[in-house]
Amino acid sequence: MSKRVHIRVGSNSSNQVVIKDAAIAEVHLELFADGEGNVFITDLGSDQGTAINGKRLKGYALLTTGDEVVLGGKFRFNWEKYRIKKSVAVEPPPKKVEPIQQERTPPNPQHKRTTVERPAKMEVTNQSLLLIFGGIFLILLLMYAIN
Repeated sequence: MSKRVHIRVGSNSSNQVVIKDAAIAEVHLELFADGEGNVFITDLGSDQGTAINGKRLKGYALLTTGDEVVLGGKFRFNWEKYRIKKSVAVEPPPKKVEPIQQERTPPNPQHKRTTVERPAKMEVTNQSLLLIFGGIFLILLLMYAIN
């Protein structure tokens, strides 16, 4: 079972994308992606509603490239779907490092010794990248619409 990623949009600061405008409900809509990278949208009961390609959204809808989404009757964006071919993994540093041969000075007793742990390997999934880029694209479009 794959994990879905959700992004809520609304005027309340608890949302991942915040649009401070009277036409936008506190919790207006939600975007979420499934394991195959498909992105769905649903209106969360806002008064002004959400429309896709001129039709008021009822229930859930799959977003496809070129869909025009309108929030609250005034904020518009066109959905673009980006496909990532494979996951990107962050490689850990090499296990063995050759020491540099140089004269060492004795440690200063005033300084405390600190241990630094190597970060765990982190894997970024396709849907995470899709949502990150989609969220950034949405924010930029909304900022442009506000100005």
